[in-house]
Amino acid sequence: MLPDHDHCKTCDDPVEKGEEFCSELCRDRYNDEVRREKNKNYLFIAVVVILLVALLAARYLVR
Repeated sequence: MLPDHDHCKTCDDPVEKGEEFCSELCRDRYNDEVRREKNKNYLFIAVVVILLVALLAARYLVR
């Protein structure tokens, strides 16, 4: 029987129970991915806000 263990969040290698990553490299890769996802979400929100403002401005200017 295998000892209790978890798996690395990045590469899925086995790690000791309670650990999230097998190495600093995997931790850095994971943090970079999380940061990229946040940046994509902020960019999406900014684009939506800009489009809404542009639509409202165009509607106001057409009157």
